Amino acid sequence: MRWITDDAGRRWAAERVGRTSGLVSTKRKAGGFPQPADIVRFECQSDPQEPAREITTRAGLLEQLTDSELKALLHSAPRAPSS
Repeated sequence: MRWITDDAGRRWAAERVGRTSGLVSTKRKAGGFPQPADIVRFECQSDPQEPAREITTRAGLLEQLTDSELKALLHSAPRAPSS
């Protein structure tokens, strides 16, 4: 888990919650199969009214992403599906 602060000063927890298989179709494409991707969930710890967000990113450790990369992911992440 990683912690970041957005431009509005809100504190977010970023956590990998899953990984895609990379296999999306039974029809082979010229470029081969896509690579697996991590599913990262952002939850706002400082504002409980703010909805959680999820996005996929390259597979790897969250620690390998810079703070600016995490912020960019947060800004482009749509709201997470409700459980």
